[in-house]
Amino acid sequence: MLTKSDLSQIGNVIDEKLDPIKKDLKTVQGGLQTVQKDLKYLKKKVNRIDKTVSLTVKNYDEGDVRLERRVRKVEQHIGLTF
Repeated sequence: MLTKSDLSQIGNVIDEKLDPIKKDLKTVQGGLQTVQKDLKYLKKKVNRIDKTVSLTVKNYDEGDVRLERRVRKVEQHIGLTF
């Protein structure tokens, strides 16, 4: 049967082995927080770009429709048929 001192020594050995792992884990967590901040920033930028692209596409679509109507009216007025 194991005594309290045996269990204490086993606990100390386990703690010694876990210390480097704990340090590595803290380093990884710090890096993860940095990545999360960058990801949040990039998400905002992507949303802003998406809105800009949507407005640009909408604007060009409306412009194309207006131009198509004008060209159609001019063609009809001149008598061009395709």
